[in-house]
Amino acid sequence: MSQQKVDKYKEFKKNRKEELEKERKSKKRTETIWKVVGLVVAAGLVVALAITGWNSFSNWKQAQPIYTRDELIIGDIAGISETEEETTEAPESTEAPESAEAESTAAN
Repeated sequence: MSQQKVDKYKEFKKNRKEELEKERKSKKRTETIWKVVGLVVAAGLVVALAITGWNSFSNWKQAQPIYTRDELIIGDIAGISETEEETTEAPESTEAPESAEAESTAAN
């Protein structure tokens, strides 16, 4: 029985470098895989947060009123503001007609 143990030990010692190299490669491979998986998950989280933030910003921006639109102007309740029709018409003159001026100068 002791000869079997000695042979087993010699075999172990003979293959020890190869076994250690296999273990080291395997460990390095699993570490690399975990690093890649972690990087992919982290990148996915960053992208998801960026998309969520962009969507929230877009919704907020669309909810803000646009003050240049005509729909937001309160109707002219008192008739104070000008309309397009009033601005296109010729302005009324407060002066007397020219014929009346001629008559008043001739009368003097």
